[in-house]
Amino acid sequence: MRSENSIPVFAIIGGGISGCLVAAQLLRTAQAPLRIVLFERMTDVGRGVAYGTENREHLLNVPASRMSALPEQPDHFYEWVAERVGRENYPARVAPGDFLPRWIFGEYVRAVLVEAQSSAAVDVEMERIKGEVVDFEEEGEMVRIRCGDGRSFSADRVVLAIGNLPGEYPIKKPLPVYHSQRYVHVPWRPGTLAGIPTDADVLIVGAGLTAIDIVLELRARGHHGNVFALSRRGLRPQVHQVTAAYHDFLEGEELPTTMLGLFRRVRKEVKAAAKAGVDWRPVLDALRMHATELWRNLSWTERAKFMRHVRPFWEIHRHRVAPLVADNIQEQVETGRLQFHAGRLLKLVEKPDGVEAQFRLRRSGLVQAVKVAKVINCTGPRSDYSKYQHPLLINLLARGLIDHDPLALGITASVDGCVQRYRGELVGWLFTIGAPMKGVLWETTSVPEIREQARALAKQLLASIDLKMAWAV
Repeated sequence: MRSENSIPVFAIIGGGISGCLVAAQLLRTAQAPLRIVLFERMTDVGRGVAYGTENREHLLNVPASRMSALPEQPDHFYEWVAERVGRENYPARVAPGDFLPRWIFGEYVRAVLVEAQSSAAVDVEMERIKGEVVDFEEEGEMVRIRCGDGRSFSADRVVLAIGNLPGEYPIKKPLPVYHSQRYVHVPWRPGTLAGIPTDADVLIVGAGLTAIDIVLELRARGHHGNVFALSRRGLRPQVHQVTAAYHDFLEGEELPTTMLGLFRRVRKEVKAAAKAGVDWRPVLDALRMHATELWRNLSWTERAKFMRHVRPFWEIHRHRVAPLVADNIQEQVETGRLQFHAGRLLKLVEKPDGVEAQFRLRRSGLVQAVKVAKVINCTGPRSDYSKYQHPLLINLLARGLIDHDPLALGITASVDGCVQRYRGELVGWLFTIGAPMKGVLWETTSVPEIREQARALAKQLLASIDLKMAWAV
């Protein structure tokens, strides 16, 4: 039991964009004494997986004018970059519609956190702790946070900002090749492309945004061998185009409650827009303001239909690539160096001189074999937190502090991020944000959604402390 005069402690587990934006909003908002403890196992904070790249060809998938970390200041990122135009490594000029290198956004998030920390109210402090959290233990009204190196800390509230999990294995059985240096399971780890001869062939399993990143990184390293990108349907991300905003065509309507109803309504609007000379892109973008409500209107059965039949097509149309990236990829396709295949991976066998891979083509049913120097898994993040063998998640599951939703899309929680115990009530002191909320909100991993969640969660955390603590929310 805490003393009425002690300072509340909020712990944030994860120093990527989600964790940093929650911390920044707390620092910007709190007006009474507060201690924030930000745990991150890596040295850097703010960059995370998506924005940790140093490759200048890895571009944001959204124009600069829409990437603000602060909901109340929509041009904040664009203006921050504009102030740095001409500096070393920064662009010579910038426009609101530019797709900027992702490393710049990582620097920006870190700068937002630093600025919030420097301008915080008196006795509102943040401490960064480099360490890996492995367990939580409830101690009355407090929680004990334990790290893998034996250190422990007490907190009043905890935020799980743990981001995406590594993907599933491309063939779901234990294969010897998975223990080989020729197989890469986590594509964003340092050294992923080390040791690949420039003229060797490479197999990428997956064809989404991560696969595109790997292709760009290979070419930046001077690789000129063949790259085979294999996915179930052979789909790849669509390209952004400059378009005017589309009207809110669902305004005032009763929102669909079935996938068929939603599909028909969107298809009808796309056709109407096409007749008026309007591209499909702004029509889909207009759905964004209703995304959470649309998802929550669907039963779990209807959500399962979406996952089974619609998700692959939604992903490539919703999460698009910058025009320069699309041009780069298309050029490589036209030269034959990059080949997209639709099919199912059947075999991966390590040989003395590489990996033999076999896959069955989707349309013809023919089996194709290739020998490659390396296989890189880019199938996208898994979402079943109950199967990922990390000590923290194992311990939280064992203690009944977390549960997964019926489709294992994330962690069971309320709409505002309060985590639910295993088949029980809300934990009360444990919250989450970003990727773990996918089953609850679906659209929850892009910057516009995360920044809104961070602001709302910070307000909720401050309000959750006993009024005797004299908070000014």
